[in-house]
Amino acid sequence: MIYDILYSSIRIAAPLVLAAMGGLLTFQAGILNIALDGFMIIGAFTAIAVAHFTGSLTLGVVAGVGASIVCASLLAVFNLRFKAHVFIAGIAVTFIAYGITALLLQGLLGQEGVFTSSNISAFPSLHIPGIDRIPILGSLFDGHTFLVYVAYLSVPIVAWLLYRTRWGLRVRMIGEAEDAATAAGINADRVKFETMVASGFFCGLAGAYLSLGYVSLFAKQMTDDRGLIALAAIFFARGRPFATAFVAIVFGIASALSVRLPEVTKIAPQLLELIPYLVTILALLLVGLKTRRAQRANGVHGFEA
Repeated sequence: MIYDILYSSIRIAAPLVLAAMGGLLTFQAGILNIALDGFMIIGAFTAIAVAHFTGSLTLGVVAGVGASIVCASLLAVFNLRFKAHVFIAGIAVTFIAYGITALLLQGLLGQEGVFTSSNISAFPSLHIPGIDRIPILGSLFDGHTFLVYVAYLSVPIVAWLLYRTRWGLRVRMIGEAEDAATAAGINADRVKFETMVASGFFCGLAGAYLSLGYVSLFAKQMTDDRGLIALAAIFFARGRPFATAFVAIVFGIASALSVRLPEVTKIAPQLLELIPYLVTILALLLVGLKTRRAQRANGVHGFEA
């Protein structure tokens, strides 16, 4: 049972890892991207709709990523060009995304709540030669679909971008001291726009995974607040890619427990479904405690009226 839970956790955590990598890039640039769920739901719907009409998983994924990037670009324009508050604009974009996908679900696909398609074949499970020789981890990471491996490969890629490239240095400079970065000749708005587009890219992959990863299915609000959970992982890990991915996997384990425990316990499933959210709240509380301790150590006592 423990092995099954861990194996499921790798799969369940994949969209969280992708969304977290997208949110992490904007976080490093000083942007609190609250619209991760909106990007994902747009990506999920577009992916399954295009795959349904074309019969191509590849076109579905590409279209889902493209739609998410468009959504992210709109948020960036609202924030950077029209100076809308990114938090408020992000909430608006998310609600609009939920509304548009619900409307198109009925108008385009003829369903009100859930859409499934028999025209779409499932992604095949991949078996990596030699990976099963790695003790424990090898068997856990073998036999997943392509997008799962993309999710976990995105972590070192994002880490490399942030800490080994000039672009990543600019992103971190803007996040830490935007005025100083601007004085050094860095176009802060351009870099922020680029991080938002990258966020849309990763969230588009996450959305495509949700609707096409294992079962070809779309449901209204199927992101299930994964964007907020991804943000919690980012905060808890302080924006570090590998630590963020680890926290996302922990959330994946919590989600897997909420699914598997009803099979072996008499606890009501509704209560067990709270496990991922309780873990999220606990993580945010720990972040708050660490922040308060750091403020006290530096002689900062919170906001003054």
